[in-house]
Amino acid sequence: MTLWKNEKNTEKDIESVILTTQEFNRQDLLVCATHGAVYGIHKKDGTKLWKTKIQASASVISVFVTDNDKLIVGAFGKTYCLNMMTGEVVWKNKMPGFGYGEVSVISTPSKILRPPPLTHQGEEEDHLPPNYDQVSQDTPIVISCSEGKVMAIQIETGETSWTYNCPGGWYNIPVAIVEPSNWESGRPNQLVYVGAGKWVYCLNARTGNVIWSVQVSTAKLGYDFMTLATPWSSRLSAESHSAFSQNPVAQYREVQRAKERS
Repeated sequence: MTLWKNEKNTEKDIESVILTTQEFNRQDLLVCATHGAVYGIHKKDGTKLWKTKIQASASVISVFVTDNDKLIVGAFGKTYCLNMMTGEVVWKNKMPGFGYGEVSVISTPSKILRPPPLTHQGEEEDHLPPNYDQVSQDTPIVISCSEGKVMAIQIETGETSWTYNCPGGWYNIPVAIVEPSNWESGRPNQLVYVGAGKWVYCLNARTGNVIWSVQVSTAKLGYDFMTLATPWSSRLSAESHSAFSQNPVAQYREVQRAKERS
């Protein structure tokens, strides 16, 4: 158990405050973001543990918890890394050239799951779920997307590793899915699939190099919003976090914004 004391931390436009002296650990934490702020909430009784005010406006805020307990937040054309237990800002990337809209955020994993060796023919098969080994990977990379562009950010420092301007993505909100390395299938590199507008792109997550790209639609009518899923990503999303592909609130806000402009 960890007991967090009541304290206040400020950094220019960002303010984080501890709201309780209640004891909690990482398994107790539910992260909620709404109306320009991010909250840590206790799963057991809904107690607000901490609050971090990101900005005054009511922009949609995206959140993602990495497998090494970094809380990544995207909003208003910027990406932040918060201390998951206190809400304190660790770093901020201003994402120059990415505008001031919603930001989708994910991260590559720090470990991959390697299945056990297959049993030899004739051996009795174990019908219990396989005991996967966790194999260490390189340092995770944060993938932030906005305004038809993709940015890779170093998770420890917040520095930009690479950017990619999706041809055909225009100013649409990209969505992304990470494909972990799979040595058994001959794919040693982590991949990130990005959907923007009518196009899908496959990039090397560590270098930003384009593996392939394809225009999946030629439709002239309809909104240029896209959702992505794989069997693995859908299983994880159902248990771990809300995402643009399953809950497209930011896309809906963009529709409202277009109507307000007209």
